[in-house]
Amino acid sequence: MITVIFTCFNRKEKTLQCVKSLSGGNENLAFQYVIVDDNSTDGTYEALTELKNSGIRMELLRGNGSLFWAGGMRNAIGYAKENTDSDYYLLVNDDVDFMQESISKMVQTLEDWNNRYHKDTVLVGPMCDKNGLFSYGGIRYDKGIHYVEVKPEDEDRSCDSFNMNCLLIPKKVFMDIPNFDEHYVHSLADFDYGLEMKRRGVSVYVFHEYVGVCPDNDLRGGWSDTSLSRRERLKKKESVKGAPFKPWFYFLKKNFGLTQALLHGFTPFIRILIGK
Repeated sequence: MITVIFTCFNRKEKTLQCVKSLSGGNENLAFQYVIVDDNSTDGTYEALTELKNSGIRMELLRGNGSLFWAGGMRNAIGYAKENTDSDYYLLVNDDVDFMQESISKMVQTLEDWNNRYHKDTVLVGPMCDKNGLFSYGGIRYDKGIHYVEVKPEDEDRSCDSFNMNCLLIPKKVFMDIPNFDEHYVHSLADFDYGLEMKRRGVSVYVFHEYVGVCPDNDLRGGWSDTSLSRRERLKKKESVKGAPFKPWFYFLKKNFGLTQALLHGFTPFIRILIGK
């Protein structure tokens, strides 16, 4: 039994395809879902309710429209910790179209590793774009707060954290690791979650092949878009979906210490000021 956890908002077709590609593409696995819909207005909640009524095991929770990604995932994880009992937990983004048998392969690999090494391990499912090029996966810090992406073709696929597009966690690890830190509203919660695992001795590895299609987010129009004015970039940076100062500084201080927070906490402001 695998409990799939995700949050969603106003992208009905992608959300439905995510569920269908998981349940329909891994027929030897039993799935149940814990989903938080953050008050979608495009019919996502109603469409998921229809899937639930068709026989898919699902706990469908509803937010108030202001949970954003970290808040929605925190609610879903909290519910799953209290109300489910599965062999594995699969934390995903709802915009992933999963490849056939991808989760079955990940489960088999993780079971083989845990039986062989008897060590708590989680697997990151790497993503590619429609052209088969890497988009999301693991990360490894190599100097200060600088990190490199860990891809499925790399010889060393150990990592320090991850983009949480697909993360397979054994029950014991899921129950032992604390829920998302409440300081995060949208971004950084997945990086922080992975670093917390590392601190607790959990091994994190990227799976050796792509498991789903999920194109990179388009950076155009965001705070790092240098074609925008400084005023526009600053406004977007401090928005919930940008890189607001308080959670960024908190993340740095918590995971890398006060010195690194002081060194890098103001870097985005400097980039905007000098037009980088």
